[in-house]
Amino acid sequence: MTTLAKRGYHHGNLRPALVKATLRAIAEDGPEGFTLRDVARRAGVSPAAPYRHFRDKDELLAAVAGECAERLGATIDAAVAEASADPLDQFHHVGIAYVMFAFEHPEHFRALAIPNIVAKMPPEQRRALDAALDAQKQAIVAAQEAGTFAKIPIDELMLAASALTHGLAHMIVEGALGELDAARVRELAIAATGVFGVGLIPRTGELRPDPLRHKK
Repeated sequence: MTTLAKRGYHHGNLRPALVKATLRAIAEDGPEGFTLRDVARRAGVSPAAPYRHFRDKDELLAAVAGECAERLGATIDAAVAEASADPLDQFHHVGIAYVMFAFEHPEHFRALAIPNIVAKMPPEQRRALDAALDAQKQAIVAAQEAGTFAKIPIDELMLAASALTHGLAHMIVEGALGELDAARVRELAIAATGVFGVGLIPRTGELRPDPLRHKK
């Protein structure tokens, strides 16, 4: 075991070192392409060292997802704090912050996108995530009641918003839109959330048209 690894044991730094090494592994090899032995190598510790903190790969990935969720939550909280009191402005800020987070931290974004990873998080982190999502829902419902947002069913609205921001983030992280810098990513996020925001503005007439009705 290296001197650095021994020092990590003494100072309690092994767990965060393993989480950081796992994020690098996810960025380079994907969530399925690494092992605990590989993580140990990246962290500069013995193959047995990860088992001091994690029973298996799933438990390590859950810890990684929890760390990612906390960082994303802090990013979104900061974005909301910068927005005005207008619900639509806050909605835009959240969406833009999510896309920028994915661009700036692609390994964190990929970790959170692992199927069923949220269910493996520690209970307290799942409760915090659920509380944050519930707060967003309540803010939107309040905006609907105030006449600021169209009264689209809340679950459908949240699904559409998540699909838009996550889809754009995925395209950016995976290179589907080419090589981008931070300024261009922000422009794309502003444009996409802006189009969606127009769809949230109340209007007269039918709010939920059947996209297939013209094909009947």
